Amino acid sequence: MFIEWNEKFSLHHALLDKQHQELFDLANAVQALDPAKTDKAELGNLFKEFFDYMAKHFKEEEAYMQNLEYPLLEKHKKFHESIIEGMTKILKEKKGIEDLQKSMKMIAKKWLVEHILENDLQIEKWRKSITVSDEDLHAPLS
Repeated sequence: MFIEWNEKFSLHHALLDKQHQELFDLANAVQALDPAKTDKAELGNLFKEFFDYMAKHFKEEEAYMQNLEYPLLEKHKKFHESIIEGMTKILKEKKGIEDLQKSMKMIAKKWLVEHILENDLQIEKWRKSITVSDEDLHAPLS
């Protein structure tokens, strides 16, 4: 199940949108691997890259929410923490390539797509409601 980025996922923040697109690309790279031709180390490295990039993205997204004084920041942070905990558990378990790919499918669908559509887009609604200027919108996050 490949997931393509499109405008419906956009937060209208160049950096965060770019990071979301990269997360989609990493998830799709795992999906594209042929279990018969891929060793566990290769998949594990790709999975770890996805995990590390997601953790970095969450920090930057949380800084953006803080800058906006987003009222659901703490709830959103807890959701991020649950994603990281789930990925940590998957990485620690001894699994075959097929199981890791199934886990990545779940991550791509549940944690990536649903998280963006159901949670991250609420940030965009909040930003619009408080009419943040374009200068503030694209200011550095950290």
